[in-house]
Amino acid sequence: MRIEFTLNGQNARINAPTETLLVDLLRREFGLSGARPGCMRGQCGNCAVLFNGALTRACLLPVFRLEGCEVVTIEGFLRTKEFADIEYGFERAGMDPCRFCISSKVLVAHSLLLSELEPSDLEIERATSGVWCRCTSYSSFVNGIRYAAHARKRRYNERNF
Repeated sequence: MRIEFTLNGQNARINAPTETLLVDLLRREFGLSGARPGCMRGQCGNCAVLFNGALTRACLLPVFRLEGCEVVTIEGFLRTKEFADIEYGFERAGMDPCRFCISSKVLVAHSLLLSELEPSDLEIERATSGVWCRCTSYSSFVNGIRYAAHARKRRYNERNF
């Protein structure tokens, strides 16, 4: 099946069997290894990407759904100002996530902050529950999100003045 979509801001065209999963396509066809196959059931969060702006598990998304859509991987997200906010927050909280889960933790934080710049404890708990890797403490993850939220709010306020 021929599929055209946007990948990290660039037009992409591929021919792939319809049953191919996005996580496999990203790794094999585009050399993007940030979305990692883990449980392959959408539970561990290690294959997280942004699909049309929403946090999505790439291990559950068949490529036929990509037609005309936009996919942003951690490799594309690293070039944004939004990433800088999260990087700052994680560093300030003393987080040092492993290479296996870093992309999911960053994209989960970003997705949460898109909907709420002052997330409650419950909202953070819900958002982070889909990331199984606990290479860093849960409290540092929560604090990292809070610091990132403050940085993002500050940046938005500076932009509006």
